[in-house]
Amino acid sequence: MRFYLVSTEEIYVKLKSDREFIQRIAEVVLETVVVKKLDEFERQSRFINDNLVLIWEKLAENDIKFNKIHEELVKLRQEMNDMRKDFNSEIIKLRQEMNDMRKDFNSEIIKLRQEMNDMRKDFNSEIIKLRQEMNDNYKQIARFVENLTTSIEDDAQYYLQWLIEKKLGYKAEITRLEIDNVVEIDIFSQFGNYLLIGEVKSRANKSVYMELMRKVEKLKTVKPELFKDKKVILVIFSLSVTKDLLDLCKENKVYLTTGSRDLTKLEEII
Repeated sequence: MRFYLVSTEEIYVKLKSDREFIQRIAEVVLETVVVKKLDEFERQSRFINDNLVLIWEKLAENDIKFNKIHEELVKLRQEMNDMRKDFNSEIIKLRQEMNDMRKDFNSEIIKLRQEMNDMRKDFNSEIIKLRQEMNDNYKQIARFVENLTTSIEDDAQYYLQWLIEKKLGYKAEITRLEIDNVVEIDIFSQFGNYLLIGEVKSRANKSVYMELMRKVEKLKTVKPELFKDKKVILVIFSLSVTKDLLDLCKENKVYLTTGSRDLTKLEEII
């Protein structure tokens, strides 16, 4: 193929009117573009082939690794199955042992319950006996206290009757005074222009003095006429007294006596 130098104007004219020229130009351009495209396609094909080779190599390596992993998994599954069998065997043994222990435990519980029931019966029997003994003792003590209190009150009444007749010349009748739901007084008597009020105790401390004062105030509230134009003689008769009671009686002029010994003087009080 020959090439001739032509001007731009000639090329322009030929492109407008010369079909053969246009065809040749198109073939040259097409040949140039196709060759470039084919070269580029060949390069891309080689690149793809090279990458495919690498990919297949990687896949082959991964297959080897996968096979190894698969083998390990198979071994692990076998070991787990063996362990499960051993575990199940141990569980069965433990359950059997627990059942045996439960049977023994239930047997012991039954025995203990029986023993506790027997002990409860014996205990209840002993409690009943003790209650009966306590009731008997309480009745004996109550009778003793009642007899003792009655005896002390009788002694106090006889002694004070004798003392009043000797010291004051009056034959006084000394009794108990009881006003329902209000007051109970162990020693009470009216003679001449005197009013005798007192407490009788086997043992006495200052609380007996305070109790006597409260009873006097209650009696003044419900029976004020008893105190009209009367000189009140307060008495505490006790077999045993404390020093604080003695001091209170001396300070407040209360006749304190044991029956055998006067701890305060009646003459100083009246």
